[in-house]
Amino acid sequence: MLGSCAALVVVSVISYGTHGFETPKQNFTNVVESFGYPTEVHEVETEDGYLLNVFRVPYGQKSEAKQPNEYPVIINHGLMGSAENFIIGGPKKALPYVLADHGYDVWLCNARGTHHSRKHRTLDPDKDMAKFWRFSWHEIGVYDLPAVIDYVLNITQKSKVNFIGHSQGTTTFFVMGAERPEYNDKIGVMVGMAPSAFLGHLKDPSIRFFAPNYRYLQSLAESLQVYELIPKFLLSNEALRSISKILCEEDAPTRNICSNVLLAMAGYTPGQIDPDTITLIVSTGPGGASVYQALHYAQLVTTGRFIKYDWGSKENLKRYNSTKPPEYNFNNIKSPVALMYGESDIVVTKEDVEILATHLPNLVDFYKVPYESWSHMDFVWAKDLDKYVNKRLLRILKKFRE
Repeated sequence: MLGSCAALVVVSVISYGTHGFETPKQNFTNVVESFGYPTEVHEVETEDGYLLNVFRVPYGQKSEAKQPNEYPVIINHGLMGSAENFIIGGPKKALPYVLADHGYDVWLCNARGTHHSRKHRTLDPDKDMAKFWRFSWHEIGVYDLPAVIDYVLNITQKSKVNFIGHSQGTTTFFVMGAERPEYNDKIGVMVGMAPSAFLGHLKDPSIRFFAPNYRYLQSLAESLQVYELIPKFLLSNEALRSISKILCEEDAPTRNICSNVLLAMAGYTPGQIDPDTITLIVSTGPGGASVYQALHYAQLVTTGRFIKYDWGSKENLKRYNSTKPPEYNFNNIKSPVALMYGESDIVVTKEDVEILATHLPNLVDFYKVPYESWSHMDFVWAKDLDKYVNKRLLRILKKFRE
């Protein structure tokens, strides 16, 4: 989960404007293959017709067999993210490379509405906006994740897959476990980094300011027919591209603006971000999302509960047989779950992770990163990932190998 919509718009203009980033799928492939790792792109169709691009890193750099590794693992990104979030740090730090080198067959999700999965069997995201974008992370958990899991298990001919989520990537997993409990038996272990379910103690001031106004913001967005969190026209404005190019070139004196916007938007520890990775971070840019995803999080912040989307009393009555949205049933989540959080995360706080831990029937690990200023995006961008996250994560996964 990221910060304010205003910051997201700025970063989207910076990232797309600086690099003319029109074909992000090629960016993932080019970056990963430049380090000597193989990649594949798979298209997965959901039950409700969305077409998702899923990226695969089947084996490691030094594999002699040149065959997919034995143990499949799925990685799922956060709000406004995509698979590219996880390749920033390079082979020694970034999770897909590390996992591939340790015997894992790595599959990276791109949720509906991201620039990789902005497709549907019958709906056009630009012409059928009101229908295409009418989803929150609830639908990602109910439809996208089950479709990807079934696809991966079918290709690999395995009975279980391990799962790693960051931020919204954990939210959608908890939705799936609660709403589609049959999928718990298909999970070896789930590792949740900055796990986002209860958000009542969130400290981000911009989110705190906007969250209580979610009903008004939904009405405003719908009246303006703005359904995509960052409208496409903002990404193709040539004047804005030119301005952002001047600001963010590698040798520009104002290049630190890019870094500062990222800090305001996402929350990371400045000392944990290599200056050389800033260009790659902004070039992979925001991944795209529906406004309803952000509004659904606003409801969690406002209520302090892990609830289904609040569509208003009349619509709630039709959907839930209740005027108020019900809570997700954690008792259905039988999968082994390991949680990781950062002390300085102002989005997913220690207090809320502790509440989440008490609701999980099969909690197998509870880990606070032993670095005082570790924050939200450090789980995907930090230079010390290997030391503080990857070693622990690999130990957890090894316990659940089949």
